[in-house]
Amino acid sequence: MSVKMYSIMELTKILNLHEKTILRFIHEGKITAKKIGRAWMVHEDDLKAYAHGELAGREQPRLEPDYASLGERISVSAVIEIREENSEEASRISNSLMAMLNGKDESWGPARFDFIYYPEAAKAKYVLYGSPAFIAQILKTFDMLCAQKE
Repeated sequence: MSVKMYSIMELTKILNLHEKTILRFIHEGKITAKKIGRAWMVHEDDLKAYAHGELAGREQPRLEPDYASLGERISVSAVIEIREENSEEASRISNSLMAMLNGKDESWGPARFDFIYYPEAAKAKYVLYGSPAFIAQILKTFDMLCAQKE
């Protein structure tokens, strides 16, 4: 197993620091190094420890959330799966969803859905994409349909 060691000159390129700065960090104990002959050498693990310590010590700028544009940036998806023995019934539901999509409120933004029928499993899957308001309205519609008693 080969151990990777870095010279001061290699570290100047990796860390983008002057060699005197690196030597000062070695003498201050910020970078662990070994003197081999007349040259200082830094083990790969010691370089990683120094680099991670430097990154952890830096104060990261605080990012403020941009709630004002959240409505323009957000997209929601929902999957509705229905056990359906009859593919014609699944197609009727798909057509109804398409009609709702075509007649949706323009303020809801772009929306679409994908319809997949699995005859071997007797299942219909409707995958909806759009704004939270659009998805909420579709789910409310399905909730009302489920609540109806014949």
